[in-house]
Amino acid sequence: MEESASIWQQALQWFLLIGGGMALVGVIAHEKRHPADRHQLTDTLAGRSWEPRQVFILLATLVMLYLAAGFTGQFFQGERRQMLPYVQLLVTLIIYAVLMLEAGIISRIRGGSWTQNLGVDASSFRKIRLVPLIYLATIPLIIVASKLYQLLLTFILRNEPEVQEVVEIVSRDMSLLKMLYIGMAVFAAPVYEELLYRGVFLPYMVKRSNLAVGTVLGSVLFAVMHNNAASLISLLLLSAVLSLAYWRTGSLWVSIGVHMLFNAVTIIALNI
Repeated sequence: MEESASIWQQALQWFLLIGGGMALVGVIAHEKRHPADRHQLTDTLAGRSWEPRQVFILLATLVMLYLAAGFTGQFFQGERRQMLPYVQLLVTLIIYAVLMLEAGIISRIRGGSWTQNLGVDASSFRKIRLVPLIYLATIPLIIVASKLYQLLLTFILRNEPEVQEVVEIVSRDMSLLKMLYIGMAVFAAPVYEELLYRGVFLPYMVKRSNLAVGTVLGSVLFAVMHNNAASLISLLLLSAVLSLAYWRTGSLWVSIGVHMLFNAVTIIALNI
């Protein structure tokens, strides 16, 4: 059974590598034939930046909520510990809801169309057709870089790095807990994280530096907040691609879609 699963995983990986390689060549060729006005795109993205005080309020709320969530485990010891994954899931969803609500309120206070300011208006949604192409073009880079990074970690640590808890949960046999975590990983987390990292933090950092610095800083923040050393490189690359996709298309729907597809395919790969 494990051997069969391994064969299916390898088949999926080769399909993504070949299909992704073709998509990457296509994207590069398209960008050469139809080069973007980089300065205009960067100015448009920077124009969506919040004021420092508004970003500080959201960031302060984020830090306080995550610090409070860190004490959750203290109340679930002994026999009640089996309930901890459910409680952690509920707390995570509450954090998502509070921060997205706060972001929505601040966007409305800023004035203008908050859907256009975040790139989630109807015209931006039509660009979602680009999601499969961008996803496929990204995968070969992530697979190759991740393999090299895993080899380096194994060489340095002399053993396999620890797997993130949520990865362990979505890799188990089917259960209610697994289904709930899959729902969070595929739907809730991408919406929340793209709104926060691409919709709010990226424009702010680009306005106060430039596209390259903003993308790097945002990607480091994105990877660090996931607290998963084993996936550090893949998270950095994914975040960089999502940032560039948002910059290039001006549509947060595109980065949300790519993020959802990435998480969904990753979960499928863990379960075949």
